[in-house]
Order: sequence, then C-alpha cells, then structure tokens
Amino acid sequence: MNRKTQLAEAVQLGSVTGQQDTSVGKALGGKAAVVMAVTSATALSSGMANAAIVVPPEMLEVFVDLATAFGTLMAAGAVLFGVIRGGVALFKIAGRIFSAAGA
Repeated sequence: MNRKTQLAEAVQLGSVTGQQDTSVGKALGGKAAVVMAVTSATALSSGMANAAIVVPPEMLEVFVDLATAFGTLMAAGAVLFGVIRGGVALFKIAGRIFSAAGA
C-alpha cells in the first residue's frame, strides 16, 4: 500500500493519525532532537538569568528629553485644538444669536 492510499483510508475512517515518511524526529533522530532542544533551552536560560541590563545615563537623558518634548508638543496641540474649537463654537453661537435677532 502506498502513502496516498494510506492517507486516503485514514481520512475516510475519520482519524488522521498517520504521518508521512519524513518528519523532524526521523530526520534528526528522535534522541538528537530532544538533546538539542534541552541543550539550547538550558544555554538560553542560564545566559539570561545572569544578564543585567545596563542603560548608560546619556541614553536615559536623551529619552527623558524626547519624552519631555513630546509631552510639550501634545499639550500645545491640545491647547491649540481647544482654542480653535472654542472659537468655532463661539462663532456658531454668535451666528445663531444674530440670525434669531434678524440681523
């Protein structure tokens, strides 16, 4: 029986449990794949546990300055938006008042 027939029979029976001849476990050898996964996980975790993140003070100053400038721009934009929106609202109110007065 070839692979296509086995796959078709498995699908017809409603249980697709068969694998094709090539898989990661068979290609690398089951034990080799497990050993490689455990070794790489151990190396990553042991290296990361002892790593300390050190940020130079100059970098912190740059980012603090950028954050301050961005906050100032956002506040200025909000004030400008409020002034423009308020001015438009005042003109609308004045237009309604004058149109109601018959001017």
